[in-house]
Amino acid sequence: MTLKKMKITGKIIITADVHLLPNPQHPINQHFTQFLTTQLTDCSALFIIGDLFESWVGDDINLAQYQGVIQQFKNLTDQGLPIYLLYGNRDFLMGKRFWQATGIHKLSDVVELNANNNQIILAHGDQLCTDDKAYQRMRGWFRNPIIQWLFLKLSKTKRIQIGQKMRQKSSNEGANKTPEMMNVKQQAVEKLFKQHSQANHLIHGHTHQPQHTEFIQNGKLKHRWVLGDWRPEAEYIEINQHIEFRTY
Repeated sequence: MTLKKMKITGKIIITADVHLLPNPQHPINQHFTQFLTTQLTDCSALFIIGDLFESWVGDDINLAQYQGVIQQFKNLTDQGLPIYLLYGNRDFLMGKRFWQATGIHKLSDVVELNANNNQIILAHGDQLCTDDKAYQRMRGWFRNPIIQWLFLKLSKTKRIQIGQKMRQKSSNEGANKTPEMMNVKQQAVEKLFKQHSQANHLIHGHTHQPQHTEFIQNGKLKHRWVLGDWRPEAEYIEINQHIEFRTY
């Protein structure tokens, strides 16, 4: 089941854009492993809102590559910690085996979260970069279930090669696009709030530019929280009665 609406009380942690790599000794992986070990002891729920992995080209390949962190997730969920994850633009091919192996709950692309009576929208954020028309066309194409099914029928070697080429292409294209094109558009943010009229907070990642901004929409104060990535340190959000940035 893909969760779209949720209500949770207690301490909640939200993070994004970890971009774990297949090498378990990489500093990002080590940092994230320590985070899972030390920061969740009194936590009611952990939300990861996109791009947990640098890439995911099939459960049959990546479950073995990320075996350590997969087991760590399973240990946490078996101990009773709810962990929730939505797809990013790098890792949207996690399948049934991933969810079973980790015990993580799958979220829809946009989630309405009542967190200690804070009405929040959660999203990865890439769908809000509406000026980048080429990316939005590609996003729609790759999210097509038929395209995904065909891709997963390719050999392991071919999928790994395609994944590497796509990451390189994304890096090259990013260097040639203006920051304005690649950033979230205010009009898209306002449209999302209009669609989820009870919410007064939006939390997203994707841009790797941590910030908190406010604006008035229809006479109501709205908050936009942008999570950073994990290079070199983590910017995450903690929610108790209030929503606050934390650094690890």
